Amino acid sequence: MSLAGRASAAARQPPHLLLPLYVVVFMGFIGYSLMITVFTPMLLRSDRAMLPPATTLSTRTILLGVLLSLYPLGQFIGSPILGSLSDRFGRRPILLISLGATTACYVLISFAITVNSLALLAIASVIAGLAEANIVTAQSAIADVIPPGQRNRYFGYVYMAVSLAYIIGPLGGGKLTDSNLVSWFSDATPFWAVFVLLALTLLAVLLGFRETKAPSGEAPARESLASLLAVFSDRRLRRFCGINFLLYLAIFGFYRSYPMYLVDEFRLDVSAVSEFVAWVGLPIVLVNLWLTGFLSGRLPIKTITVVSGLLTGLFMIAVILPRSEAGLWPLLFLAGAALAVCLPSAPPCFPTPPIRQSKAAPWATTRRSRSAPRPSPASPPGCWPPSSSSCRSSCWAPSPSSPACWWYCCSDLLCSLTISCERPA
Repeated sequence: MSLAGRASAAARQPPHLLLPLYVVVFMGFIGYSLMITVFTPMLLRSDRAMLPPATTLSTRTILLGVLLSLYPLGQFIGSPILGSLSDRFGRRPILLISLGATTACYVLISFAITVNSLALLAIASVIAGLAEANIVTAQSAIADVIPPGQRNRYFGYVYMAVSLAYIIGPLGGGKLTDSNLVSWFSDATPFWAVFVLLALTLLAVLLGFRETKAPSGEAPARESLASLLAVFSDRRLRRFCGINFLLYLAIFGFYRSYPMYLVDEFRLDVSAVSEFVAWVGLPIVLVNLWLTGFLSGRLPIKTITVVSGLLTGLFMIAVILPRSEAGLWPLLFLAGAALAVCLPSAPPCFPTPPIRQSKAAPWATTRRSRSAPRPSPASPPGCWPPSSSSCRSSCWAPSPSSPACWWYCCSDLLCSLTISCERPA
């Protein structure tokens, strides 16, 4: 049978054969959740060997921000590239090659932490981000197989995998760094564990995943570039993307910042920070199991977005109020629950003109025509995480990470107010 025939046959296979794709998505996010959890205390605390003890806290904070930005930067660059290559050569070979590269990168990350090489860690992180842009390819393979009417349901499983990764990754990673549990555990141990899991994922894709798209023999990269340029040239699309940019800036920035606050304010170690990071992921799973679908069936999307966006910003700001760790638990839970409702509601709040593009483009899951039904918030068109902020609660003297956190919180509130003033299409 030809490759096109095998791809056509795979598209008629039962959906349970997509399980390796969900594992790919899960592994991509579990790796990054570990970076946030482990890198933060590793760079901010002066008793760690990654940086000289005399390094100032402000320098440590800047280096941490740069280090954490390299992985998503790699994904940003790699997503359209891997998406175009998977359209041209097929999903399976691109997934296998990128998974192999990712597996090797986690060996480099583990080694860099072991030898305390920040430069090698930075290089390995950006390459890992480039390779793990294969999440887009996995999503495209799901779209190849699942009929349009059922995609909301199966893409909902994608975002469930993301949320579970942000719970399991930090919890497991925090324990794997605790030398009190096992004497040879270190900051590198979680990444060695991810290396083993990625090797098993690579084997699962090799043995269990069939090609879902016949190679096209043409490079759609030009179409992807045209879609990207349209973000700046089309007025309605520019407004849509600008507001979503502010929303993602607020939420993702908050999620990057509050581990810094926990370490700086409460002097928490990796194990304790990991518990808070996992805790914020729990309401995202719970809310998407029921609440988003319940609200979307009873309230306008715009109302859901505005109210949940305002609540998200308020809960983010309120996180700096507790003077003990105990007070953080309910506020972080509420912030996670509010953003779990807000983030998937925002894109369909702004209808945008259709643009011709590759199905594998990273923004493809948020696109729809004017006549298409609005997607349910229970099946978000993008992936998300959660949050927290900083300022010393005892005397209200700001800690080094306060300005960034306040900017992210204000961005979230501004985004919600902008949506509330937007005229319906």
